[in-house]
Amino acid sequence: MKRVLFWYKWWGGFIAHCLYYMAPKLLILRRMSKKQGALKAEEEAFKTVQKWADRCVKTGKHKFTVNGLEKVPTDRPVLFVSNHESYGDIPVIIHALQGYNIGFVLKSTMLNIPFIGDYLKYMHCIPLDQTNMRAASKSINLAAEEIEKGYSLVIFPEGKRSFNNRPAEFKNGAFKIAAKTGVTIVPIYLHNVHYSYEGNGCMVTPANVTVNFLDPIETGELTRADMQKLNEKVYKIISDFAEEFNAE
Repeated sequence: MKRVLFWYKWWGGFIAHCLYYMAPKLLILRRMSKKQGALKAEEEAFKTVQKWADRCVKTGKHKFTVNGLEKVPTDRPVLFVSNHESYGDIPVIIHALQGYNIGFVLKSTMLNIPFIGDYLKYMHCIPLDQTNMRAASKSINLAAEEIEKGYSLVIFPEGKRSFNNRPAEFKNGAFKIAAKTGVTIVPIYLHNVHYSYEGNGCMVTPANVTVNFLDPIETGELTRADMQKLNEKVYKIISDFAEEFNAE
């Protein structure tokens, strides 16, 4: 019963925050974009999303640990490559990267969600349609363009949620972005995020969540042969780290 009450309280607060704070804030952002420019509106939009992410984590009463944040470069755009446990991965990563403006490569349908899609566009998120090869290729090119403009992105190369602490096989999209741009890759291993939602029958519950930022991988000087093996290399780094982390 206590668990159910917590679930209702969390979702009630989440919906209220979205309807009474985030949705009306869009009107302010649109006026700001016209009067002060798109960059100012983007900065304010991300601050709003940061508050949302912080709220999601804190009201979930998670024990939250971040390891390796000092490894993340702050002087250039980065491509974060992460395992994908649950819907909670997005607020968890934003909360971990306090003040670090990032976009996500996401399912194209998410950008069509009322008002949420507007925030995703302000954040330079890239829509990805995995069922259409031509559209997927276009998304890779768009992601590369955003990185070349100086924006950092997060991508989940599994292409779907795993609902556990073991990363599944990676698809090649993320590494095509690296091949086009020479961007620095920062691997992320998320641990126990699925326990806060999908792992508990879609009930929001407190969990011991850990975000691990692993050693950056410089791709600018990799040969074509190295690039072809980059998928396997990054997958092995994350999966090996997961094995060691879960064995502790």
